[in-house]
Amino acid sequence: MALVIAGCEKSVPGASGKPSAADHPSTDEGEVRLEPMDPKEVEAWDRAKDGDDDDRMRLADRVGCTGLRERTQEPGRRSTAIRAMAYCSDFFELPWLVSMAASADDAEGIEALEAIVEQAARPRRATDPEDAQDLAAGCQALLAFSRDRGRPRARRVIAIRALRMLAPRGCVKRVEIPTEFDANDDSGPQ
Repeated sequence: MALVIAGCEKSVPGASGKPSAADHPSTDEGEVRLEPMDPKEVEAWDRAKDGDDDDRMRLADRVGCTGLRERTQEPGRRSTAIRAMAYCSDFFELPWLVSMAASADDAEGIEALEAIVEQAARPRRATDPEDAQDLAAGCQALLAFSRDRGRPRARRVIAIRALRMLAPRGCVKRVEIPTEFDANDDSGPQ
């Protein structure tokens, strides 16, 4: 009796189980050409846009965090995607969220920072070490953002809050986090 083993390799498209940017050809501008959405995905996006946190959580589960980031290229989806990233189960998109907090308009910047706070509030799981590099890069970018006195105070305060929540994960030292907005700080108004 001969046993034949066929090499059947399951492609793992991304950490979320959904296709990632590497699976799609890029355009000349560096944007990813996205596959059309199926009707259920369109419905999930529509519900998440106008719905509640449960709808955004379901969207994050359905398309994955990489899928959320990729769909930000489509007009009208960026805000929904950023808010849904609060429910990502890992920190792979943390550097991107920090870049959105730093470069986006005020509303999107605050949404990105609030998504980071929500992610930081969740307990660390045993599977999370896979995203250690992204967590470290995101924390360092968030630290630089929080120290930049040229940034709006409201955004810096949220960044500092997120950093304090992320510090126990080892990506930033508490002594490095700015304290100028603390109630007992005497450094004056900023």
